[in-house]
Amino acid sequence: LWKSGAIRWWVRFEDFIKEVEGLELFSKGWRGLIYRGYWKGKKISIKRAKEGKEQAIRKECEILRLLKGLRGFPQVVACGEDFLAYEYIEGVPLEKLNLSREERIRVYLKVLEYVKLLDSLGINKDELHRLDKNTLITFNGEVYLIDFERGSLGANKRHNLSQFLQLLVREGLLEKERAVELGRSYARGLEAYDEVKKIILSAL
Repeated sequence: LWKSGAIRWWVRFEDFIKEVEGLELFSKGWRGLIYRGYWKGKKISIKRAKEGKEQAIRKECEILRLLKGLRGFPQVVACGEDFLAYEYIEGVPLEKLNLSREERIRVYLKVLEYVKLLDSLGINKDELHRLDKNTLITFNGEVYLIDFERGSLGANKRHNLSQFLQLLVREGLLEKERAVELGRSYARGLEAYDEVKKIILSAL
């Protein structure tokens, strides 16, 4: 066990769970298993890497360390060679909610804020062209982006907004030709966020 700021580092999942109460398997993913339980009186989620997928989990932890203290992202509390743990998010995946058009648009506006923030931190999330599984909505309407194991740090080429534009086209909020124009401006390093926000707001 060692510490890095407010995050505790452990060697293996088996070591960490000795301090976790009420551990239960919550869900299964392609790269890992998700557990939940209580650690030091706090409800947490634990993502354990499947064999051969440990590097993805360690990379996700590094990304979440940069997002520590920022609303809208999992707040990591512990990491190890084959797992990471973060504060449990009381939310529902976007795909399981029957949102109105206006409610969905407001979710997209919040995601656009996160896109700009991630770009400023040099984080490419990946999978922003589809949000149904990796976006949680809490019961008070907060929006969380989860699952960063496919993300990257310090990428030379940003692509968060480009992926998000694909989503807006598919949702009928943006013409494909306009999306291409905005994507090119974004690729050249120009700020396209405000223009995208205007387009989304116009659909309300």
